[in-house]
Amino acid sequence: MPRYIAVHPAAFTEEQLQPLARAPVPQGVFWISTYCGFADNTTFCHWVAPTMEALAEVFKQYEVPYTAIHEVRRFDPATAQLEPAAIEVKVAQPV
Repeated sequence: MPRYIAVHPAAFTEEQLQPLARAPVPQGVFWISTYCGFADNTTFCHWVAPTMEALAEVFKQYEVPYTAIHEVRRFDPATAQLEPAAIEVKVAQPV
């Protein structure tokens, strides 16, 4: 699946992000991490999803504003290579 970086026009607090982190999302959509830029009031979120539209629907469902969604590929400096355009996400199984 493709990776995406979503740009949000707010620096979300921990208290705002916690309920969103527990909210259900469609199968195949994964919130990987978030970077909050408090100095410039911007938040960047790393997602994996089947399509950009699927991710936009999640933001619409939870009324999360965004200014852009960018499809991205990760460059690994340790291997000096870009990862494949589509990645496999492994989900931990309950014990």
